[in-house]
This record gives sequence, C-alpha cells and structure tokens, in this order.
Amino acid sequence: ANLTMLIIVVFLSTLLFTWSIASFGAYQTGAGYWFSNRSLANQERPVVENVFFYQSGPSYFAKIYVRNVGTIEVTIDSVYINSTRYNITPQTFGLNQVALLVGSNGLPLSGPFAKGALQKITVATIRGTTMATTWVA
Repeated sequence: ANLTMLIIVVFLSTLLFTWSIASFGAYQTGAGYWFSNRSLANQERPVVENVFFYQSGPSYFAKIYVRNVGTIEVTIDSVYINSTRYNITPQTFGLNQVALLVGSNGLPLSGPFAKGALQKITVATIRGTTMATTWVA
C-alpha cells in the first residue's frame, strides 16, 4: 500500500510539474508582450502646442497643433473635445515633429462653442497614451 501511494504521489507531482511549466510559458509570452508595449507607450509624449477655434459659415472648426516630444514615433488615433470623441484618420508624428491634426481646415466640430469658454482637449495614441489640456475658445 505504501509503494502504491508513493507511485501515485510521484505520478501526480510529475503531472503537476509538466502542467505548470507549460502554463507559465504561455503566460510569460503574453505578459512579455504587454510589458514591452507599455514600455513603448511610456516613451510617447504628444503635446498640444496650440489650439485655434473658429467659425466658417455655419460650420465650426478647431485647429489643433500637436508636437511629439517623446523618444519614439507617435500615432494619434482619437481626439476628444469636452468628452466628445471625434473620429480622425490616424496620424503619425516623427520625433520633434509638429503638425496640424486633420488637414488644413482643422477638425470639424459637431456644434458651436461658447466664445471665452474652457474647452478640454484630449488626444489619444494607438498605444493608449493620452494627453489632456484645456484651452479657451
């Protein structure tokens, strides 16, 4: 009986060891990808340098100038003005490059803005880095 119990314990411990090695290997690759992606995101530094709100006919626009002051390229994926998301075509900024978001006219707004009111602007990158700033319209 003792020999049978010893064989069962050795078999189960071998099975547990094999399962744990396989599981940790699968988790390690996912965690490695997550940590390397967060490491790259920590090197992103988009900065909103200037914002200009204007009206052209019945339409309202915001010209948003963004500079990349980080150590890697930044791809801006979304822009939020006062918590309203504006879909834009992803735009890549090289190191220390400044550019106007969304072409020469700027970002078309969904509605009017109050002159002199604070406007919260948030830009988000593809890697999940966000930068929020406040401007006066």
